Amino acid sequence: MDASSESPKISKELKKIAEDIESLFKKFHPGEGAYSVGQFFKEEFFLRTEYALVVLTKNNDLRLSFSERTRPSFAALISLLIEEIKGANLIVCEDYPTDEHGSMIIDETDGSSTGVIIWDQKERYFSMLRSKVEHVIVRKTKKGVTP
Repeated sequence: MDASSESPKISKELKKIAEDIESLFKKFHPGEGAYSVGQFFKEEFFLRTEYALVVLTKNNDLRLSFSERTRPSFAALISLLIEEIKGANLIVCEDYPTDEHGSMIIDETDGSSTGVIIWDQKERYFSMLRSKVEHVIVRKTKKGVTP
């Protein structure tokens, strides 16, 4: 997990949830660190793999979107496992489109994809990722624990 300088106020609870998310994705990609390591940016945690995008907001909302190429059975399995992470509210969002190489499409009108992003433009990149989890399909809010 990379806590960048753009994310100075990250709570311990948010860091714990982010570690749990990374741990889950490490099981799907053993030995392939790039697919299981996320990054904090402006108090939100982002993890993107070739089949899913996870955005953890500062309000502990865990927004999950799948590539349109992800098999429904695999998406269901990931959703079930990620729903078990304590302290986060699961929000499943619309699938995001990909190009013929599997890269995430940035702009559907001109067809540009993440394959053409200049990676040092963090604001543009993370804003694009955040936009991919705006259209909610299912919201599963954890019930408050009563003493």
